[in-house]
Amino acid sequence: MSKDTFIRGAMILTIAGIIVKIIGAVNRILLSRLLGGEGIGLYQMAYPIYLLALSISSAGLPVAISIMVAEKNAIRDYIGAQRVFRISSLALTVTGFVFSLLLYAGAHWLVDTGLVRDPRAYWALVALSPAIFIVTIVSCLRGYFQGLQEMKPTAISQILEQLFRVVTMIAFAVLLLPYGLEYAAAGATFGAFPGALIALVALGIFYYRDRHERRRMLADQDTTLPRESLKTILKRLLVL
Repeated sequence: MSKDTFIRGAMILTIAGIIVKIIGAVNRILLSRLLGGEGIGLYQMAYPIYLLALSISSAGLPVAISIMVAEKNAIRDYIGAQRVFRISSLALTVTGFVFSLLLYAGAHWLVDTGLVRDPRAYWALVALSPAIFIVTIVSCLRGYFQGLQEMKPTAISQILEQLFRVVTMIAFAVLLLPYGLEYAAAGATFGAFPGALIALVALGIFYYRDRHERRRMLADQDTTLPRESLKTILKRLLVL
């Protein structure tokens, strides 16, 4: 990777990060005015559980995917890079589904055991559960594109995710507020799902757009390059 490519990629991600933070700041102001201190409290009880489940489900694999794909591309092992992506995608799809299901099924347990102190946060936990599955897959795609030194898909998907998340959070909170504060808080947390979904669609479009170039590179691949086994790839993904 050239110095110019690195700087350009870093700039793209930095600008995207600033935009995401601005949107997030606006969201916090609007949401706090809408839900008040009590409603925000319910929201904040559920979100750390979601973030914990998300971090365990991905287990740092997106960074490992980025490193391994970059390594394969550096030696022109494009088949190897795609193999890393396919294996990691499958692994993260499984873990994302499992932890999404665990949060959904375990929401009552979290409330009953007192890990989540207010029973009204139950619906917020349930509303967050489907987002884990989608966000885990999104993180895999972002790791893949970053390994290819393509930062634009990550940047655009981050901005779209935050924008759609905020719009749907506010919309659902407004719609559900007449039914009670706990439902409004759940509506706000549910915004993570459509936000992640639009990010997945955006990344999927980028991946589909590059299909012809990907096929050409795979066709020109040096077939004498050694192939890593499934066990080796999984081991490296966990170690990195």
